[in-house]
Amino acid sequence: MAQPRRIFSDSKLRGLALRVLDQDRLDAFTQLTALDLGALESGAIAGYDLGTLYVAGLAAPDAGAVRARFQERLTAGAIVKHPAPFLYRLTGTRAGEPRTLVSVNDRLFAFASGDATLGRIAEAYAERRLKSPTALAGAALGRLPPVGSDALAVAYFPGPFVGPWASALHGLLRDASAASVAVRVSAPDTLSVSVTLAGEWNEDAAAPAIETAWSELATSSTGLLFGLEHAKNMRIVADLHHLTWSTELPTERLVAGLRAATIANVPEMFGEHGSESTGQPIEPTDRRR
Repeated sequence: MAQPRRIFSDSKLRGLALRVLDQDRLDAFTQLTALDLGALESGAIAGYDLGTLYVAGLAAPDAGAVRARFQERLTAGAIVKHPAPFLYRLTGTRAGEPRTLVSVNDRLFAFASGDATLGRIAEAYAERRLKSPTALAGAALGRLPPVGSDALAVAYFPGPFVGPWASALHGLLRDASAASVAVRVSAPDTLSVSVTLAGEWNEDAAAPAIETAWSELATSSTGLLFGLEHAKNMRIVADLHHLTWSTELPTERLVAGLRAATIANVPEMFGEHGSESTGQPIEPTDRRR
């Protein structure tokens, strides 16, 4: 979950975000979907066994273009339902995969990729026909403490954690019923990251496990890429039901690592920024000349 509009309305955060997302890619996304990611009031992505659900909240009602673009991109189906004055549901397939778009009050969108059941569930919640607890109030995530509105982005992970995940954080995830990671701005050039685990904890045993896990991550190739070795003001707080680890990271190093891991080209990764071409290696030289 994230607050894109808040991020892009801050000149400093916007500049950092564009280094990772790239303006051309954002423009291409807007052209395809009629959604301006930087103007979204809120956004969320949820992964399920059935498929993936994307939710977007607009700052102002403007849904007609979004529905039209969605319908244009469907390769088969294109069934439009209007079950209530405030509600539209569009279904179809693209490249053989089911796609569903639900729009509520022309301000809230739920896009389901995969099983159309996800779209029908979103529709049922919008019509208040579904009385089941929402995801954040469910059996797993409901045990986590609420995350304040000051967080720029939050990731939630419902348990139980099994298989390789159970041994993560030196076995701490095995005893956790859920986890969350929240990112906030703590200073102009610093981001605060906090990780909270729900479960039963003994601080004397949990703290050394987290410290060891963090040290291993920070000194790994991934940690060095993201500048994790420069973390400061690390804190670990454990109570009866929650274990929280927090630290502050330099924004510049973190963003540089994210760019290198996603869209940077090879010369940029190694700090080479020359503009002159060094040849065309994909076209072999004819040595017979």
